Amino acid sequence: MFLKNKNKFKPSYKKFIKLRENSQNRRKVLKFKKQKWKSFLEFYKRKLKWYKKFRPQNQDRYLVSKYPNRFTSYSKRYKRTLQSYKNFSLFYGNLKKKTLKNKILSIKNKKFKNKNPELLKLFEKRLDVVLYRAKFCHSLRNAQQLIVHGKVSVNSKIVRSKSFVLEAGDLISIDFKHTELIQSNIRESEMWPIPPKHLLINYKTMQIIFGDVNHTNSFLLYPFYLNLEKILVNFYHQ
Repeated sequence: MFLKNKNKFKPSYKKFIKLRENSQNRRKVLKFKKQKWKSFLEFYKRKLKWYKKFRPQNQDRYLVSKYPNRFTSYSKRYKRTLQSYKNFSLFYGNLKKKTLKNKILSIKNKKFKNKNPELLKLFEKRLDVVLYRAKFCHSLRNAQQLIVHGKVSVNSKIVRSKSFVLEAGDLISIDFKHTELIQSNIRESEMWPIPPKHLLINYKTMQIIFGDVNHTNSFLLYPFYLNLEKILVNFYHQ
């Protein structure tokens, strides 16, 4: 008999409490009323105020700390690296460590000036991520369900692989039977962050043309502070 993975569909919201971050930008979290969520929600609601919001981070350049003597201890550096990895993993649908490691190793020996944007491209080309970025789905899991059930087609061919890699010029279409579901997701979605400019979206026909991901502005990709350099360096030395 095959053992079932009990954590396969288990909500990952509890991990937000330890990270003190809404990694998936889920509005549902704000409606939780149990006592264990009280301190987290108080902290997160204060963070959402305009004068408390973080400054968006550009992942296309190397970062030089303004205060080089801070957070230099091993424990603090390890904690920040682990937080960056957990946030990144949760945002892309609770990635397994092995999956992320293989992606990083695939670009390790290639000659790129900066490997940060190259890592982002590997994930931003995925079909489920594109549906989420276009506001067609309120979460990556919702996008993956549509794909697995054969409701999404690429260049008029039904695709059932959630990790399908898109190429520039690909046309993504949604089954007309599910247009009402997509429209409700669009109405309920937040305007920020706006869809990246490499996606040409027609909200009337429910179609997306995937463009050149090289022109993506990394400032708008994540609703939290992320330091990709720490993740890359950590996996390089494993």
